[in-house]
Amino acid sequence: MSWSDLAVQFCLELAFGVLFAMAFVPRAPVGVLFYRLMGSSALALILLGVGVPLWSGALSWGDPAVLWSALALVGYPFYSGPVRGGKWAGALGLGLLGCAVATGVLVSRSVAEPGVVSIGLSTLSALATGAVAGSVGLAMVLGHWYLTVPNLQVRHLRRLNQVSVFTMLASIALVLSSCLVFREALNAYDRPLFGASGLFYLGTRVVVGLLFPLGFAYMTAGSLRFENTRSATGILYASTVLVLIGTAVSVSLQDSYGVPL
Repeated sequence: MSWSDLAVQFCLELAFGVLFAMAFVPRAPVGVLFYRLMGSSALALILLGVGVPLWSGALSWGDPAVLWSALALVGYPFYSGPVRGGKWAGALGLGLLGCAVATGVLVSRSVAEPGVVSIGLSTLSALATGAVAGSVGLAMVLGHWYLTVPNLQVRHLRRLNQVSVFTMLASIALVLSSCLVFREALNAYDRPLFGASGLFYLGTRVVVGLLFPLGFAYMTAGSLRFENTRSATGILYASTVLVLIGTAVSVSLQDSYGVPL
């Protein structure tokens, strides 16, 4: 799998994660700027991921990944603007669908063992990785909003922190499931995943990218019990860095073994 394909997938994963996290703060009174900022972040990731290979000729305009990505672009004026209610939810759902299917298309081109089950599992694992990064990152940004909107209720950040915990647990389960389902293919390489080198990277992926942030989420919940949003935001900042490191290692593992881990 070429790096350009992985780069597109990486960007679409992160865009999916941002849109996924936005779905859990639909009524937070944070103002239009918050939704504009996060929606534009997702838009930038999609344009970067798809635009660069289109410009270089690595992807064509008729490529399914490009066409599905366009759905997220169509919904941008609504999920990033002052629109609320059904239109906002519909546009956000359109963006999530486009990013998810486009990611699945890219994953299907590199999966170690082609098949409905293996492609489905690999796609879910890739999307869970993006959801972890998106939920933790958006929670960190939301934490900063308490500095400008002092009366913002803590329940909004608490809910998003709970969502991040769910995505981390789901990602851990999917990584372990992928290791089980693809165990023969993962051990067929010159440097098998379950050898010393492979286990080092896999351990880094799980421990640094998922378990440490899971512990930080527990610490964040403790801070929020006392409505200490500043401490919670600082913890989330550190967690965001760890999650992005884990996401980068995940991409590297996929490049080496053909499986999103």
